[in-house]
Amino acid sequence: MDLDKKKEIDILKDNVRDLQAQLRDAHQRIGELISEKSTSNEEVIQQKQFIQELTGQLNRVNKETEIKIQQVMDEIPDVVDSKTFLKE
Repeated sequence: MDLDKKKEIDILKDNVRDLQAQLRDAHQRIGELISEKSTSNEEVIQQKQFIQELTGQLNRVNKETEIKIQQVMDEIPDVVDSKTFLKE
């Protein structure tokens, strides 16, 4: 496996974990804001928009990670049955 691709996949996986943590924190914050009666609707809307942005980024990074992993998997040579190969 190409070392650069492995590093890139590791970085993308870290990015996914970071985005998931941010998303979880944003969901928790929304719960806190909703429970506070003095909270303005504007702040709730901002948090929801932030979640939408994070979700979009998470989907993009997940897709990018899947593509990179598939590229690495595609580079792995297929296994050849030596008995079949020797008969030909």
